[in-house]
Amino acid sequence: MIFLSYGLQAVPFFFAFLLGLLVPMLLIYLYRSFAVGVYLVAGSFLVDTWTLGNAAINLGINLFPADIALLLLGFSTVLRLIFEREGRSKNIAWMVFSLLVFVSLITGIISFGSSAGVQGRSYFYFVVSGTYAMSFSIKARSLSSLFNALIVITLALCCIAFYRWVVYYTPIPSLLPPGGSYNIDGAIRVIYSNHVLVIAQLMVSTFLFAAFTPAFAMIRIISPLLLGMVVVLQHRSVWMAAIVGIFVGMLLGKNRGRSLLRQVLLIAAIVAVTGVPLVFDDSLSGVTQQVSTSAAGAISGGGTGGERLQSWGEIVKNWYNAGARSIAIGQSFGSDNTRTVFNDRGQSKQISYIAHNLYVQTLFNTGLLGLLAYVVVSFYVLSGLYKICRTARDNYHAEILLVMISMQVVYYIPYGVDYIQALIFGAALSFVKSSEI
Repeated sequence: MIFLSYGLQAVPFFFAFLLGLLVPMLLIYLYRSFAVGVYLVAGSFLVDTWTLGNAAINLGINLFPADIALLLLGFSTVLRLIFEREGRSKNIAWMVFSLLVFVSLITGIISFGSSAGVQGRSYFYFVVSGTYAMSFSIKARSLSSLFNALIVITLALCCIAFYRWVVYYTPIPSLLPPGGSYNIDGAIRVIYSNHVLVIAQLMVSTFLFAAFTPAFAMIRIISPLLLGMVVVLQHRSVWMAAIVGIFVGMLLGKNRGRSLLRQVLLIAAIVAVTGVPLVFDDSLSGVTQQVSTSAAGAISGGGTGGERLQSWGEIVKNWYNAGARSIAIGQSFGSDNTRTVFNDRGQSKQISYIAHNLYVQTLFNTGLLGLLAYVVVSFYVLSGLYKICRTARDNYHAEILLVMISMQVVYYIPYGVDYIQALIFGAALSFVKSSEI
């Protein structure tokens, strides 16, 4: 019993020792290998998905798993920027954007305390994840690890969505989250739009590039499933991003001499395989009705669309009226962005949530300089990838990245930054940079 007592008392010290050993080892691997960073970010993303972003550890402040992962990633990124030559020769516009984000975050914490940290957390993730990817010289082999991670994420997201549908619609009350639903915007939306965007990006990639990329060829058989997931989860902004991605991919295929008719027929066949059960299966009639309602709302501008348009206008007014500093470099994270919007019946309400628009939110928090820097670096990536597509034969990695980044650009109109997308963006920028050498 004495030995058992001593053993139990030693357990915390053992874990502390293990943690002290594992953290330096992880930093070394993050410093050396892009693939390790990719899977750390992917794991953090899936933990956030599974816990609904509520797995906070209270250490005086709420510390989330993604905070720990991105802090480690950030530390290794700083080391790479200092000691690795390949980490320093990157895009100046991205560095300007990143600097303005940190200025806004630091001044916000000084002025507003922890509320600035909460508001700026997603931008911190975004900058760290993107800069980490840019600190490597990304070649085709490195992109394979990124694409494989996206496949793992997508399959895991599908499993999570199916599990939650079973729990909700069975129902199994003991397994439901507090409030009885996984999403207040609709019970069937069991994962968020940024999760569905990853599924949509992989779906479009398997539609268009499975014949040329082994990683996507293996999962072409589940293309109808991926399409069904994107449709049923009813995030209309993702629908638009997917349409743009397919359009861009088909244009690239036409430029490469691939048969446009063949691509259209392939996509039509996958849509048919997915859509027929939704239309004719009585057990899925409720889902079909919900999808129809969402589509009608998207076409008519109903739902949250009208409110967001008003919200963006009010945020821009607040940004402009705050003076020269706000116009140039924005207002610090944590600044009050309360505004008034009106519903269809003319009733007013005050809202204070984020802009739900990367470009508007970036303008508000980093000013014209920050937004211009982000637009410049985005144009550099898109134009660079397109140039590679036009000049390099059999370089389908550039086509895949161009499709994914095009989908990002569209998705960011109604939504904000996301660190998985930043990782893809950073890899694309580094890929363009590496091709110029």
